[in-house]
Amino acid sequence: MNGNKASLARKLWQYAGKPLLLVLLSAAVGTGLLVLSEFLPAEPMDRNLARSADIFEATGKFPNLHTWCSSRLDNYSDAIMLQIAGNVSAERPVEYAMLSRYPVLGELDPVQSIVAHYAGGEPYEGWAPYARYWHGYGVIYRLLLQFLDYHKIRLLNMAAQIALMLYICFRLFRAGSRGRGMIPPLLISWGMLAPVVMGLNLEYSLGFYVSLFSVLAMLRLSRKGSLREKEALVLLFSGICTAYWDVLTYPMAALGLPLAAAFFLDPEEKPGRALARLFRLGLAWGAGYGLMWVSKWLIGTALTGYNAVEEGLSTFLLRTGEEAYGEAVTVGETLWRNLVYFFRTPVSFLFLAWLLGAGFLLVRRAVQTRASARTLGRLLLPWLLIACIPFAWCAVTKNHAYIHDWLASKAFIVTTTALLCGLDRARRALPEPDRAA
Repeated sequence: MNGNKASLARKLWQYAGKPLLLVLLSAAVGTGLLVLSEFLPAEPMDRNLARSADIFEATGKFPNLHTWCSSRLDNYSDAIMLQIAGNVSAERPVEYAMLSRYPVLGELDPVQSIVAHYAGGEPYEGWAPYARYWHGYGVIYRLLLQFLDYHKIRLLNMAAQIALMLYICFRLFRAGSRGRGMIPPLLISWGMLAPVVMGLNLEYSLGFYVSLFSVLAMLRLSRKGSLREKEALVLLFSGICTAYWDVLTYPMAALGLPLAAAFFLDPEEKPGRALARLFRLGLAWGAGYGLMWVSKWLIGTALTGYNAVEEGLSTFLLRTGEEAYGEAVTVGETLWRNLVYFFRTPVSFLFLAWLLGAGFLLVRRAVQTRASARTLGRLLLPWLLIACIPFAWCAVTKNHAYIHDWLASKAFIVTTTALLCGLDRARRALPEPDRAA
């Protein structure tokens, strides 16, 4: 009896107590970093924001880099993030860190207000709270704005993404046959996002970095032989970091990409175990993401008196609602908008060609080895489930995904990555054909 109680206590600690403690510690550290960043000098940030006004004036809210593919930049959100980062107070650091205010100037949107304030000399009229998110990016941007303007930050962002992607490909190559097959799916999926667009937009990059570093963590664990032991921890922190850095762009990428990496590097061929593993890892990510996000509402409300819980809940209900632009929208309409936006790129032809090629090689191997359709279904099951994650997200967040299709559609890199990886991994799981026969 005592042994059973001890075993139950260990399981409760492992699956509930430890994750909760890690979320609480992350929330405490995240709060501390935001408060400390409020003490950074405001003058250099203000000068660099002034130097950044010209690019907002020249390009507007949502410029498109090209007419022949999906290439919209979200300057609107970038403007808000920079304004929040530049609004610091050493006198009231806790209040400013928790409320994350951005300036208001009449009826002007954030892009117009930056231009009017810094290029036109008009004073801001007030500050609007944006307390439902952590806005953890402010810690990094406040440091960067000490030395760089928006132009240089975007160039640095682009260089960092290219370097990180190349490093991941290098590590996959060094992993040998178990990792090299993931390089083309990852590069093709990155191409679907238009790397130049990703590099030039800060908002798009927040969750993307979390996704890539999570993949890198899976690679490291695989190299050390401890992937199965610690993969849930990677997913937990991926959810935590997404809630801290991101502002509801395409968070499913931070779930789906590390999931794909985990199953590619250490596949699970038995359907029951694969489903259990997917559920366990998905639950770890969801716990990190949901608990970390809600902790911001609670901490913000407790420290400032502002009702961040009400703001967060009302926004949650809005974004998961059935209406967009005042009209009811269906899941089908939402998915169509997102799929059309995501696949409107010449890279889609490369994806389709690779998909057909990988599918042909899998079918040929199945015929040669006389593998049944049931065997193929068993091998492809976890990959198909991972590929469906963005579809499920669009179905749950119809309002957000419908209105912000240029954001939410980026989650479909999970679908392209999972499909290409799954076909390759399923083929490798089948036995080599008997050449002699």
